Amino acid sequence: MMRNRLYTEEQVHQVVDEVLRKLDGTAALQEPEHLDNSIPQQSSPGTKMTLSVREACELIGISKPKMYELIHSNEIPSIHVGKKIVIARQALLDWLSKGDTNGKKAC
Repeated sequence: MMRNRLYTEEQVHQVVDEVLRKLDGTAALQEPEHLDNSIPQQSSPGTKMTLSVREACELIGISKPKMYELIHSNEIPSIHVGKKIVIARQALLDWLSKGDTNGKKAC
């Protein structure tokens, strides 16, 4: 059985305000996972701005010792964050696009 009940304009505003407050509170409590720093983030080397030495090696297909050699000789720009070395993806791509063979003949 349906009841037809008429609400005053004030009652409608109160209900709408209450629903909006609840929605705002819920949205604030449920932060998107990708913004939650308490959850370890997993991203592939294809999406990160910086790469670890291992990831950079895998990306361009060289060994870790060779990568460290290039980093320490300042051929590949790197950033030292504490004890960790990271390589800006764009810097690595720029270095690759230059194709510098350091005076050696490419095979």
